[in-house]
Order: sequence, then C-alpha cells, then structure tokens
Amino acid sequence: MLPRRAAGILLFGLLAGVVTAVMPSPVAAQLDAALGSDDFPITVVDVQGVMRASQAARMIHDLIEARRTAYHEAATADERRLRQVEQDLAQQRAALAPEAYQQQVREFQAQVVEVQRQVQLRKRALDEAFTAAMSDVRQALVSVVAEIAEERRIKLVLFKSQIVIAEKALDISDETLKRLDERLPSVAVNLPPLQ
Repeated sequence: MLPRRAAGILLFGLLAGVVTAVMPSPVAAQLDAALGSDDFPITVVDVQGVMRASQAARMIHDLIEARRTAYHEAATADERRLRQVEQDLAQQRAALAPEAYQQQVREFQAQVVEVQRQVQLRKRALDEAFTAAMSDVRQALVSVVAEIAEERRIKLVLFKSQIVIAEKALDISDETLKRLDERLPSVAVNLPPLQ
C-alpha cells in the first residue's frame, strides 16, 4: 500500500503519461513542468459539503423547516375540522331531506378539495423559496471559488465528488466555507404566508 502522497504523485504521473501521449508536445511540456513543480494549477472543492455546512444554508434549512412545521400543524387542524364536519354530516343524514343532504355533501367535498389544494400550494411555495434562497448561496459559493482560484492562479477546479483520489493539499473546501460564511452569513428567504 502506497502512502497517500506517493499515491497522489503516482496518480498525477499516470495522468500526465496518458495526457502527454495524446496532447501536442507544447501542451505536454507545460503539463510535465507543472507536475514537476509544487505549483500545480488544479484544486478540488467539496461543493455539496460547503453548501450543507455554510451558515446561510443552515439558516435557510431552519426557516424552511419551521414554516413546514407550521403548515403541518395547520393541515392537521384542517383535517380534524373536516373529520368533525364529516361526522356531523353523517349524523344529520336521517334528519335532512335528500336534496339538502347532497348539497351539504358537495360543500364538504369542496372543502376537502380546497384543503388539499392549499397543502399543495404551500408545498410548492416552500420548494420555490428554498430553491431561490439556495441559488443565492450557490452563486456566492461560485464567486468565492473563482476568487480563490484567481488569487492562487488555479486553472482548473474540480468537484470533490468526482475525484477518486486527490492529495489533501489540493482541497480548498475549508477556505471556501470560511470565506462564504464571511461574505454571506444569511440570505433573505421569501417565505409564503402562513394562511
């Protein structure tokens, strides 16, 4: 078993060998020079990990979950109310004329449909609010990564989820998270109203 650094160097060496075999010689020479130096212009970032760990993303999740809980409580109250209406309707069936009973059944069914429609609208509105707010975080993340890449003269940034083996020194996730939290500690979340 190779030590981590040796495995990383071996992987880069194999990559260089494959790439230089298919590249024109000036590009291959530049790659060989970069591989031989400590200034290799590639970095790795754990985008999903940074997105999950950022202050803004955690705030978004907390707000969305709080609103989801409030909606769930409202839906549960509506469900209890509709059950009571259904029970009352069943008890009144014998006392009501068939036409009046059918009218109340239609009204009850309309109430059920309206509650279901409200539940779907609330879910869609929450999903849209979450997506929009997380898009703001993602844009700030890309900006931070671009800034770090420019400062360090990095030519290629790879997603950590797409890498099999990489030297730890190539990973800029911690620095990215730190800068992202400084730049964007919170995000405005356009939450739909409770009613």
